[in-house]
Amino acid sequence: MAIFGRHLCLLLLFVLFSVLPASAQTKIRYLLTSPTPNVAEAAHSSVPDKLGYWKGAGLDVEIKPFAGSTGATQVVISGSAEFTMASPEALLVGRQEGANIKGVYNHTRESIYTIAVLKDSPIKKLEDLKGKTIGVVSLSSGATAVAKAMLRGVGFDPEKDVKWLPIGLGPQSANALKSNQVDAIAMWDWAYAILENSGFQFRQFETPATSKLLALMLITNGDFLKANPGADMKFAQGIAKGVLFTLTNPEAAVRIHWEKYPASKPTNIPEAQALKEAVHVLQARLAKYRLEGRADPRFGAFTRDEWTSTQNFFFDVGVIKNKPDVGEYYTNDLIDQVNNFDKAAIIKQAESYK
Repeated sequence: MAIFGRHLCLLLLFVLFSVLPASAQTKIRYLLTSPTPNVAEAAHSSVPDKLGYWKGAGLDVEIKPFAGSTGATQVVISGSAEFTMASPEALLVGRQEGANIKGVYNHTRESIYTIAVLKDSPIKKLEDLKGKTIGVVSLSSGATAVAKAMLRGVGFDPEKDVKWLPIGLGPQSANALKSNQVDAIAMWDWAYAILENSGFQFRQFETPATSKLLALMLITNGDFLKANPGADMKFAQGIAKGVLFTLTNPEAAVRIHWEKYPASKPTNIPEAQALKEAVHVLQARLAKYRLEGRADPRFGAFTRDEWTSTQNFFFDVGVIKNKPDVGEYYTNDLIDQVNNFDKAAIIKQAESYK
């Protein structure tokens, strides 16, 4: 009977492995927060995808562009996507309305949003914007939400005291500036860099409060995490590897992005100029990824102080109604595991990448 039992077990194992797929992977729908994948998003999109950092960890990631942090976070709340790389205001509002979402990886370690005017504009301070028109990529952009909050901070009603005009990115926003359709724009670091490549020069406004705001973070759906334990760590670690690769070799990251998204490569200028301009756009974000000098120098780590400052800001300007313990918005539980990879190997891969 013992021999028969062992044979039966072997037979059952054979049948089991015969019906399972050779490499079952966890399916992930991941939303970017710009309408088209920009080269500045390479570190958290094309680089981990093309270099196999996610696939090697058992993840099947579908990357989708999306217009704006607020809308993308709402899609994650609905369960129609599992992750987005978004700014925190929609997370704060969503959590206070009972949504099962959380921040699991702190991507950009500095604020990215400002309001800007052309260098020779007569507008010298935020108060001068009363009655003016402010261009934004979209009304659901995180930059729009932060800009409205900044204006509330100087006593404006942002729904009445200024006009908001969606003007898109790149050429569309350049045309809006050239034709004086807008007096100012409210965007983020690399959106300004795109315009700088077209010759624009800006003066940017931020406030002491907005300079301390958390910026882009990986936001995920709690129901997905419960059903797929460990997927968040693997997904975030792929991004940490992509960041380290991009910091080490920005030009390689640009070329990888072009390979993944050919439409993102300009075809109307020489390749050397296109590469130089793309690196300029990428560099607008890179310094915000660096770990040196951070209160917690681990990839993806949040601090309570950052969350407290961010919650206080959005409470003071009326975006949220309550101030619960900030620990409900985020977790650092997986950060040690996220950072547990061979960093020297990633640096070597980036330095030798052809």
